[in-house]
Parts: sequence; structure tokens; C-alpha cells
Amino acid sequence: MLFDARRLSTDEILESDICIIGGGAAGIAVAREFANRDPKVILLESGGLKFEHHTQFLYKGEITGRKFTALEFTRRRQFGGSTATWFGRCRPLDGSDFERRDWIPHSGWPITFKELKPQHERASGLLDLGEFQYDNEHWDSDENNEEIEKATGLETKIFRFSPPTRFAQKYAGELERAWNIQVLLHANALHLQLEPDGNSVAHIQCSTLEKKTFRVKANWFVLALGGLETTRLMLASRNVHPEGVGNQHDLLGRFFLDHVSLFDGAALHIPEDFPDSFFKLDYSAPMHDLGMVRAIGFTENYRQKHRLLNASAFFVKRPEYKMDDSYYSEDIQDLIQVSNVLGHTAPPSLGILKSLGSTISKSRTLKSIAWKKITQARRSMRFGLQLQLECAPNPHSRVTLSDEKDALGMNRIRLDWRLTQQDLDSYHHFREGLFDGLERRGFQTRKFNHGLDSEGWPVSIVPLKHHSGTTRMHANPREGVVDETCRVHGVNNLYIASSSVFPTIGMANPTLTIIALALRLADHLKQRLRS
Repeated sequence: MLFDARRLSTDEILESDICIIGGGAAGIAVAREFANRDPKVILLESGGLKFEHHTQFLYKGEITGRKFTALEFTRRRQFGGSTATWFGRCRPLDGSDFERRDWIPHSGWPITFKELKPQHERASGLLDLGEFQYDNEHWDSDENNEEIEKATGLETKIFRFSPPTRFAQKYAGELERAWNIQVLLHANALHLQLEPDGNSVAHIQCSTLEKKTFRVKANWFVLALGGLETTRLMLASRNVHPEGVGNQHDLLGRFFLDHVSLFDGAALHIPEDFPDSFFKLDYSAPMHDLGMVRAIGFTENYRQKHRLLNASAFFVKRPEYKMDDSYYSEDIQDLIQVSNVLGHTAPPSLGILKSLGSTISKSRTLKSIAWKKITQARRSMRFGLQLQLECAPNPHSRVTLSDEKDALGMNRIRLDWRLTQQDLDSYHHFREGLFDGLERRGFQTRKFNHGLDSEGWPVSIVPLKHHSGTTRMHANPREGVVDETCRVHGVNNLYIASSSVFPTIGMANPTLTIIALALRLADHLKQRLRS
């Protein structure tokens, strides 16, 4: 059943066996596992079935570290979550991403890739990806693919694209028909109330935006609010543990991770025998049913030998004017900031006034780019090289709570995203190896000459909004917030289904692994129910 929480009585108390907080991909995946079974399930979703501005603005927060996308523009607060807008890129983490890599501090998962494979296969079905198959040998039989020059340490990386599956559209009806599931829309989780001993959750305090309050009691609670909001709720729930739920060792909110992305060069000539599956991406046009897309990355042996982080590179069709070095200068990045505000994809701020002033003062650069955009508008596009980079776990990259509060009186997020010298060094190694390998394979390429920030990074880098790491998984409670079952250490009935549990993020998009972990969590709860 789907029900609007605004229709509840004030201070009503609801009871269930399992309470899932968050109606995105992970929350829906867990709920489906119990549809029309014995346990009673309540799923709480802050938003409605469609996008609503006033609900979305609950995501607003403070950025104190390096530049990051305004938080209200990084996730979707509605039923189905960010699957309402994603374009479906999927790949599991590599097997080595789960292993401890002695050159990467704090690396290593308490589970293996092999252990997660059954759930990966089921997650592929939920995402309409077809067979769980990412081996080059499997796909090479379908296409005449001459391998990237192995001597350079490069190889093909297989990505699969969901159609993309919109979870609200595909699965709302199934949950609505399930006799044992109640989906509550416009239900905002405000506080996890622990029992006096702090060892379990008694209930969760909730409210609608209209300030109608209610609470949900359950035997088990699953937090599936995404990498940032899960952490926020736990930090804000501090009347029993003053430091927050699951934060007895000051780990909650630390190790914030995201992928770094940038366009780093252009392919001026492409060998005729290079497979078409490398060249499907065009962000300026609708992309549906892309199927399999190839990318490029270093082999596992090469990364181990040179002690590198993981990385991948995609060919993306781009207009000619975006192949100009000046497009990747600080001047143009200021212009992009201003245009984002005017296009309502970024909020206005004092920093925008600085960007606007810089934009006006650099009119000659802007005129050059504008002229190229006009005169080259109808010319053929070129392929740019987009890099997607793993970053190392860093305890100083973190989420805390701001003093500012939202419309419900809950402290907003303060995000301090930090990158390390290891991240930068690994990027430079990948950049040089990538372009060298492509030239050996018969490409003609050109690297972009970037403007650099104070840390030496290209000013055009962006986070991919894959919020991870802030409730990291580790068997030892002194090293992680959740254990290998995704149960919060020290709280026997609280679980997390989110990329926030990732100890490392590899170079792959996280959605497939998030859902696989959610299904694994559901399997664990089924065992607890049986026992």
C-alpha cells in the first residue's frame, strides 16, 4: 500500500517488523525481498511520487572543503530516488577493489567479490542489465576487438547500461499491491531513538513538512537514505550517545569519498578497426538502451606494480569548442558557475558574485569561445576523453553537522571534501599512460592544457556525486561503523543499505554494488527472521 503520511493522525504510533528509511533504489530493493511474506514492512520516503522543490531543499548543506556540487543538486528526494534522473551506467567493483592494497591506507573490505556475486546477479535483473557478465573475453566474441596495447598496461573495461530503469515507475505498483508493505510518502525521518542502554533502536521519530509528527516502532531498522543523509540522521540522533549513533570511535562521517571526473584530452584520429562500442556516449543527446559500452583502464597487475589507484577513461562525443584549452581554464569555469545559477542547476551564493566579476573581466576569452560555439555548431563532433578516478580513503575528508537547521529543525550537513597527494599522483600516472597507449594503438590525440587550482588539480574537475565511505564497513568497530552484514556496530537492530558503507570505491559507478549489498542485507534479515 502507498499512503501519504500527511493523512496520519498527529503523534500516531505505527508498528512493523522491519522499517526501511529511504525509498530509493536500495530501500526499494530491500522492501521487494519481503513482498507478500510474513514480516510487516514500513518504508518511509521523504518525497512524493514526483519531484517537489520544498522537499528537495531539505538536502541543502554547507561546503567547507574544496569545491563540490551544491548538495540539493546531487541526489533526488522522491520515491525512486536518483533513479528518476540517472542514465544507467553500471559496473561492479573489481575483485581487487575488495582486497587490502598495502599502498592504499584504510583499504580492504571484510567481504570478497566472490561472496557478493550471487547478489550482483540478482541486482542485474532489478536494473534490467541482462546477464551479469563483465569479462572482456565474453564480449570480444561479439566484436572484432583488437586489444589495447598490453605493453602499456592498458586493457578494455566493460560497462553495462540500464535502459535506464526508473524504480518508482517499475516497482511502485508491486509494492502497492503487497499486502504486508506500507509505503509512507512525505515521511521525513528526524531522529533514531535508542533504548536507554544504547544497544538497539526503539523507534524512529518522523514528521511531514507540515509538522505533523509520528513515530515508527520496529524490530529491525534499515537506513537507505544515501551516503550523506544516512550519516546526517545518525549524527543528529544524540540524546543517548552524545556523539551520535554508531560513532563511539569517531568514525561516523569520516572517509567521505567520491569519484573525480574530468575531460582530459581529445581523439583527433581514431583507427578504423577500433570497436564501435567505445564510441556510444553523447551527453548532449538522449541516451537509452546503450547496452554494453567499453572504457579503458590499467590492468590489475600494472596497478599493483606501480601502486596506483583505479581509474577508467571513456570516449564521449563533444562539440569542437569544448576541445579548446581555454574551455578548461579558470575563466570558463567561472562562466560555467554563473550559467549553472542562471539555469537553476546551482544555487546563488557569494562565490557566484566573484565568478561573475571574473567572467566580465575576461570578456576576450569568452568572445573567443562563444564565436567557436556559433561557427562550429553544425560541424562534426569530436570524441573527448573523460576520466573517472578512484580516490583513496581519507579520514580528514568528512561529513559533520552545520549549526544551520532545515525547515524541520534538523541540523544541515557540513561537507569537507578533501583529496590527497596520492590521488593527484595516481591521476598523473593514468593520464600519461592512457595517452601513450592510445598513440601506440594508432590514435592521434591531444591533451588539454588545464588551468590548475592551488593543490595542482585541473580547475575543471568535478565530483560525480557518488557519496560514499562515511559509514564504512569493517569487522573491527575501531575501524568501521558497520560490520560485514552492514549492521551498525553496537546497535543490534540497525542496518545500512547505502554506498556510505563502501570502504573504497574503485573506479566503477556504485549503483550495481549498492543494490547487491542491499539484497545481501535482506538475505541476512531473512535468516534472522527464521531464527
